[in-house]
Amino acid sequence: MDLRTRRGGSCPLSLARRPGPARRLRALSAALAVAIAAGPALAQPAPPSAEGAAPPAAEGATPATEGATPAAEGATPPEEAPVSETNRQVARLHFEKGLALLREEAWSPALAEFLLSRKLYPTRAATNNAAIALRKLQRYDEALEMFETFLRDFTMSAAERAVAQREIAELRALVGTLDITGAEPGASIVVSGEERGQYPPVKPIRVAAGAHVVRVFKEGYEPVEVRVDVAGGQTVTVNAKLRRLVRSGRLRVVERAGKTVDVLVDNVVVGQTPWIGTLSVGDHMVALRGEGKLGTQPTAAPVRPQELTTLSLLAEDLDASLRVDPTPPGASVWINSVNVGNGVWLGRLKAGAHRIEVKADGFVSETRSVTLQKGQRQGLSLSLERDEDAEVWRKPPKITLDASASFLLAPTLGGEIASGCRSGCSSSIGLGGLGMIHGGYELGSGLGVGIAIGALLAAQALEERSARLRPIGYREPIDGTASDALRLGGFLAGTTFGYHFGERFPALLRLGAGVLVGEVRDERTGRFRTTAGEWFNTYPVVDFAPATYFYAAPEARLGLRLGERWEVSGSVKLLLLVGLSKPAWDKTIELAAESDGIGTYEPESLMGDFVLMIAPGASLRHQF
Repeated sequence: MDLRTRRGGSCPLSLARRPGPARRLRALSAALAVAIAAGPALAQPAPPSAEGAAPPAAEGATPATEGATPAAEGATPPEEAPVSETNRQVARLHFEKGLALLREEAWSPALAEFLLSRKLYPTRAATNNAAIALRKLQRYDEALEMFETFLRDFTMSAAERAVAQREIAELRALVGTLDITGAEPGASIVVSGEERGQYPPVKPIRVAAGAHVVRVFKEGYEPVEVRVDVAGGQTVTVNAKLRRLVRSGRLRVVERAGKTVDVLVDNVVVGQTPWIGTLSVGDHMVALRGEGKLGTQPTAAPVRPQELTTLSLLAEDLDASLRVDPTPPGASVWINSVNVGNGVWLGRLKAGAHRIEVKADGFVSETRSVTLQKGQRQGLSLSLERDEDAEVWRKPPKITLDASASFLLAPTLGGEIASGCRSGCSSSIGLGGLGMIHGGYELGSGLGVGIAIGALLAAQALEERSARLRPIGYREPIDGTASDALRLGGFLAGTTFGYHFGERFPALLRLGAGVLVGEVRDERTGRFRTTAGEWFNTYPVVDFAPATYFYAAPEARLGLRLGERWEVSGSVKLLLLVGLSKPAWDKTIELAAESDGIGTYEPESLMGDFVLMIAPGASLRHQF
């Protein structure tokens, strides 16, 4: 295994990166010197002043001080009772086995060996390597505690201490804290299948960043179970107010051979055998746990109202252990058809075949058969696939209400007056605004229908277009130019059909259709030549022409969710108008035509058969 590293960090003691030739020689000489000096007493205690082995560093780094002589494995604190030679030798064997497993990157079994070595005889090397294995297994909270123990219980140089402190700082960014509130004093706290003491806790409950299942239990109360997501460096408060049992039964647990062992109910130690207590009605998981490997496998215990259920269990040596990590984190774990709880489960089992099943609402259950060998410690990760057809993923239908405001852009309003804008004529882009209110009914799939009402206003100007003025009594009109200031205003009403999808950044595709009813105001001036050849200007006249159009409005939105019910978004809408009753100039409006007397404008259409508008805007949506 290549144990080189990118920067200073934790490395397994007795393992180092490949240095250059000179450094390699110095390190080899130092290691040989220690090996000769330590000999069979590799795991023997060393005086505190001798402690100086490499501090923790990431993935196989060298010690912070190049060429420093590694010391023998660190001893227990001097005030602890002396360790027997037998325990030292057994601890050494487990440590060496852990090193071999560490080289193979078998992190879980290596951790078990280092922890057992520490239990027999806590040394600096076993502590450091256990912390490394824990970090590799992403059990950051336990790795942090182990590195803190390493720093607290063993002496080292200032440089080595600085490296260890940097490791602790990095791990603290990956660890959060649970603040349990409102529970009954003495209630047991279980986090992701592991007991974390009683309420109130004597120290902060630190957990690795991620999802966890928190269970708080006390006899005579309904247990509280909460799934929480904890970010690194964050403190999450869990309200664990317990309620007294209303419907309950009694459970009696005895050990068949008369042994006194701990009784676990739903992964919480509730007492010792023989035990009797009050529990909520329903199925519970019971197991016995004694010294060493003594215990029982999980057993189902059905509790019925106002009845006493008795379990007689035989405690025996359980030769293997299993850790089950389900995904999603709150999934229920079943071992040999017994529900052992939600989330991570860790416990001892008999050697042999076992049936593991993981279930969760909205996911496809998965079953795995495992065969555990005597003395084996196995980890099992099971990830469930999402069942897209499950009821839990089907969103309920909802009523929605949204309001939007858009800026209107129209290349032209069209009509015969626009077609007369040729050489020498100028035409502005149509500008305006559109406001809409939409109410709808949306299915859980995101499909929805609704009704919409709104108002529209748009204006356009044409300067010096070709025009004709017909003097009354004359057969032929006179030619000239006219300037028009157009303003379209009206109300819209219609129906919509759309598809709404997405969570944090929801999107909406919608098509609306309906009718626009309004009018076009045209304020017109002109310049014409009389039949006698004299130029004159007409005074301004105004016409109001009714307009009725069918409209189609495809729309696309991209938004941001604000809480559970509000959503703000930006949108682009196309508004296509199809003429049903086009506005045209009123030919009965009369105006002075100088020497030609009185004249009237031609009855030209003020808007086209088809008008296209672009409407970028913003909207606010609320769902009920």
